[in-house]
Amino acid sequence: MSMISQILSPGGGILLIPFIRGVIMCLFATTTTAFLCGVARIHMAILSFLAGCLLLSISFFVGEYEKAMSNKSRGSSGGASSSDSAAAGERAKTD
Repeated sequence: MSMISQILSPGGGILLIPFIRGVIMCLFATTTTAFLCGVARIHMAILSFLAGCLLLSISFFVGEYEKAMSNKSRGSSGGASSSDSAAAGERAKTD
């Protein structure tokens, strides 16, 4: 399977996250360097701030995605699905 078909398949965007993170790090480094050199200081400061926040948001997304995937795999290997446990909880409330 080619790289393009993997990216275009459902859920394939996750493969691009390391590349996106690298590009945004380069953007952050470039804007920070331009700020320190005195080129359009306020603009570069704002762009550096936005690039840093974007890196943080991507890290947050990756962490939440990995947490969701581990919960999903733990739930499927546990035997009972969440709908089964919810039904059992409803029966316990009515008893």
